[in-house]
Amino acid sequence: MKNKNHLLAAVSLISIILLCGRVTFTENFGGVFLTWNLFLAWVPFGIACIVEDLAQHRFIHQRGVLLGAAAWLLFFPNAPYLITDLIHLRASPDHLIWYDALMSFSFALAGLLTGFYSVLKIHALLEDYYSRITSWLLIGGSLVVASYGIYLGRFGRWNSWHVATHPLSLVRYIGNNLLHNPVALQLTLAFSFVMLSTYGAFWVLARSKAE
Repeated sequence: MKNKNHLLAAVSLISIILLCGRVTFTENFGGVFLTWNLFLAWVPFGIACIVEDLAQHRFIHQRGVLLGAAAWLLFFPNAPYLITDLIHLRASPDHLIWYDALMSFSFALAGLLTGFYSVLKIHALLEDYYSRITSWLLIGGSLVVASYGIYLGRFGRWNSWHVATHPLSLVRYIGNNLLHNPVALQLTLAFSFVMLSTYGAFWVLARSKAE
């Protein structure tokens, strides 16, 4: 467990080192926002660890796990959201384009690995209370919802905490967006396909290693 956590931290550290190198040699702080996005990617992992620990010590049971999973899902889109930061490469100068591509990819990889490991934790907790089919349906549905969450973050500029600070505005935006914006559906389907297939491979690799 600790070794896996250390590995995830190392991957994140590598991306931060690349960013520090860019800042040092260019004296440009334009990419520092990536560290904030990476921090947000770690939030769902932290929530999953807390829920897992509480469940293992019997402080919470089925209902508590579901509430914890809901809190996890609220922040989970921040992890794969780092993929969309690749859009900023179009602003990179020609002589830095490959360095910036490598740096952005490292942040996206760190976010995906951390995010999918948190999914594994939530998935395992759900399997303690539900059948394999039901737990897969819950996880699959969560990944689809998270895919729309990525769209909301990148194109709608909504954040996880807006659920608490601007709930009515968010609900109105989602209703109008789903009804009148076909691009939202198209991108959500595309993100869902990538998320589901990638997590499926991640799950198989994790289970084969455990066995």
